[in-house]
Amino acid sequence: MLKIIVANFHLEKIGWIIKKTIGYMLFCGLVAALLFGGYAYATRSSVYQAKISFYAYSDPDYVSDTSVNITYSEVNQAKNLISSYTQILKSNTFLTALQEETGLNYSVSYLKSIISTSAVSDTAVFYVYVLDSNPVNAQKIANAIGELAPDMIIELVKAGGVTVLDSAELPTTPYQQTNVPFTAILGFVFGFALAFIFFIIKGLLNTTIRRKYEVEDMFNIPILGDVPQIEDPIKESKGAIVTDETNTKLLSTDSPFTMNEAYNSIRTKLLYTGMDEKCPIYGITSADSGEGKSLNSINLSISYAHLGKKVLLIDGDLRKSGISRALKASVRKGLSQYLGGINADFELYNYNENLDILFAGEIPPNPMELLSSEKCKKILQKFQETYDVIFIDFPPVGEVADALALATTVSSFILVIRENCTKFDKEEAVIRSLEPLGADICGFIYNGIANDSKEYKYNTKKYGKEYGYGFQYNKDNTNTK
Repeated sequence: MLKIIVANFHLEKIGWIIKKTIGYMLFCGLVAALLFGGYAYATRSSVYQAKISFYAYSDPDYVSDTSVNITYSEVNQAKNLISSYTQILKSNTFLTALQEETGLNYSVSYLKSIISTSAVSDTAVFYVYVLDSNPVNAQKIANAIGELAPDMIIELVKAGGVTVLDSAELPTTPYQQTNVPFTAILGFVFGFALAFIFFIIKGLLNTTIRRKYEVEDMFNIPILGDVPQIEDPIKESKGAIVTDETNTKLLSTDSPFTMNEAYNSIRTKLLYTGMDEKCPIYGITSADSGEGKSLNSINLSISYAHLGKKVLLIDGDLRKSGISRALKASVRKGLSQYLGGINADFELYNYNENLDILFAGEIPPNPMELLSSEKCKKILQKFQETYDVIFIDFPPVGEVADALALATTVSSFILVIRENCTKFDKEEAVIRSLEPLGADICGFIYNGIANDSKEYKYNTKKYGKEYGYGFQYNKDNTNTK
């Protein structure tokens, strides 16, 4: 979990998570504020303080003798005795006597907790404070201390003495009380902070790829090109965005400029990767289904065919043919029947003058064994003598291992990643399954990038209207068998 958080940590993503979940964070903060404030209001209480003051003497006789002039040194002696006097006031002996004097049903330990003292600096005066939720009891306890202290201090300390300066008055305003608004604010901060931590961690644990830079940061494999989300021309006025799986947008003269440019860019980079091979074989796959590998296989094949190259597209997904569904076409003699020995030959579907398609055929019980057979490898070698480039649409490696059967036969693999769909941990697992077999991965196709994304280099309005770029393709796509 920590590894995923660290790998997924990026300031831009933190900002995106906060922007996306700020409403939930505020809601959690408000709920916590209501709970904290409600509890504080229901359990609110007030504490009252009663105060009595004493004057300390260094000689017990000075307490009752008003004619004595006390020297500065005697005052200092009295000051030194104050700490002893305050300890006496908190002793169990004194508090037991106080308990009897007041007649209150307070324990000695409780009396000790509500009594405190403080000395006035550079004087022989000190204060005794009593805190209680009942103001009458606070006053009663403070004045009872004033009654007991003079005699018990002399009796126990046997040095100096004290006299009461001011008796305790009945407190009328609380010394402390529950602050409901402050508690509510504290609750809001606590709830918001807790929600903030929760949503940040949850967001960082979400491995869905949502921006192209995440792919570039995570992997050392290049991105061959970006394929944008395509607007359906029929529903363009409504701004409907159509995904690859619900609308099989194939390259043609009616294709948007950005779509044509996307595959031109991918095709150009692939031409450089396969320069030294007469007929390179590219395996196209993905981590999961629904990421657009079949449609990208078709469009990439069409793009190559537009160059005048002889192209063969093989539907290697013997479990769930995506190409036949995209083209809404099929043949009677497919790849599975040929590899399984049911048919002695296979039938090619002619998409146009430069592009042939070998469909998967019927779903066999053993697709992995058929693809890994020598018969499959020999037919690929035979195809290399006839065609300039071969594309194989494999099933998702993250779901089944069929593509691994031809890992060493395929020249390079192309991995399709779909924005807001592919998870980088699954993509990493795909790479780890291919690389140990010696398979070469030439790059990613970043599929479904948002047209308004900052990372997308093309803008339909800017390039299509301002600069007046047009379409380059005028091939006849009439299907013939």
